[in-house]
Amino acid sequence: MASFYRWGDDEKKGHRMTEEKQERAPLDLSLAGESRRALTSGELPGRLERYAIAKQRALDMSQYIRFSTKNNSFVRNRAHKGLFFRLQQCGTFLLFRDYYQVNQVRLHQANFCKTHLLCPLCALRRGAKYVQAYMEKLEIVRNDNPGLWPYLVTLTVKDGPDLVERFQQLKLSVEAMNRKRQEADRGRRAPIEMNKALGGVSSYEIKKGANSGLWHPHYHATWLCKEQPYETRLSKEWEEITGDSFIVDVKPFSEEQGIYEGFLEVFAYALKFSTLSLEDNYEAFLKLSRKRFINSFGVLRGVEIPEALEDEQLEDLPYVELLFKYVSGSGYNFLSVGK
Repeated sequence: MASFYRWGDDEKKGHRMTEEKQERAPLDLSLAGESRRALTSGELPGRLERYAIAKQRALDMSQYIRFSTKNNSFVRNRAHKGLFFRLQQCGTFLLFRDYYQVNQVRLHQANFCKTHLLCPLCALRRGAKYVQAYMEKLEIVRNDNPGLWPYLVTLTVKDGPDLVERFQQLKLSVEAMNRKRQEADRGRRAPIEMNKALGGVSSYEIKKGANSGLWHPHYHATWLCKEQPYETRLSKEWEEITGDSFIVDVKPFSEEQGIYEGFLEVFAYALKFSTLSLEDNYEAFLKLSRKRFINSFGVLRGVEIPEALEDEQLEDLPYVELLFKYVSGSGYNFLSVGK
């Protein structure tokens, strides 16, 4: 069981820490809580629980890479060894700053591996950065265009045994739909349902079909529209493009903890890799790690995502630093506190 800390009633009497032990909760890999910029000291235990379970998955993956390689190729393969050590060290230490005057705790420093398709801890932090940046952009765009509303659009292709072939089929089909949208914007053809969107951002998600056990890549997107796209028309257009796939879904955004759920679905794509078996996760990484998973168009183009996975810090406010270390079997344990 992990040990957690929060500021107690003695915080004005020498800034002593009080310890609270809580029962381990299941990891919630949704981005709702993680994507809010202002997390309080009371939310730190839950945050550390999420990170601890994500860190354990990264360790499991590192061991899979170490021991699953055939004919002792791990010893000779620098790429395998590099991945092993990066995953082993990722998130071992976490340094938080508690801005106690405003009751906010922000992650200041950590040794991230940034291999987000294999490491759910990095995927969680990366997804949070995307959600934060696009939430800000969405509010700006909607202030300028009050009639716009975001819709979550999902497009699928049939399951198949060859991951690369299925991913390529999905990617080429999405690109074909984008070309039709652009041609319609230029007056060269009749509009399609995607022309209702003034802009959007999308991701490719990789899973295994629940019934088929085969690879099931699909497309999640945020489309900003003044009029809701018709699902039946979109299905027909999608089947014409793919030749054999017609299952689509369109639904307006709703909010969860102040965050639009549609953005959570779009930017959770890297977290979904950790729902695969270790073997499937590693296969998908090896085959798709150089592929581009995020795309945008129209009024949602040009959003800049910070490279750093740590939180943005608050200026000109006093803080205390809280240092935690991951211990296998017990999660993140508190090490020290300092001004």
